[in-house]
Amino acid sequence: MANREIEYLVRHRVNRQESTVKFLVEWTDDTPRSWEAEEYLQTIDPKALYSYWEERGGRDHVTRLQQFHVFKVKSKGWKRGEWAYNCQWVGCPPNQNTWEPKAKILSNAPAAVADWEAREAARQAKVAAKKAGN
Repeated sequence: MANREIEYLVRHRVNRQESTVKFLVEWTDDTPRSWEAEEYLQTIDPKALYSYWEERGGRDHVTRLQQFHVFKVKSKGWKRGEWAYNCQWVGCPPNQNTWEPKAKILSNAPAAVADWEAREAARQAKVAAKKAGN
């Protein structure tokens, strides 16, 4: 499954109750078409996903969803007098990232925060090791 490549995205369906989207995917190999979560497709081929939405006038316009899910926390910073996370949203390219209050993201997307903290700790360890080697 990890080696499959997207031929094209056939169509989508919106789950309004969960504010999620699934896509019917045509694969490049002989694998039958399958319905896949938007978040998974953003992980394996973000360009295909972003192009799909752009060709249709944008994700927000097409889905009309009001709730968004964090795809990835990109950084942490001090914004408007409080700690905040720079968040990339499921289905959205990086140029649509927004800064969100730390408490909100910790509450709504703890796994995304934990993933960012692990990546940040690894990055800092790499920097420290590089400094120690000089």
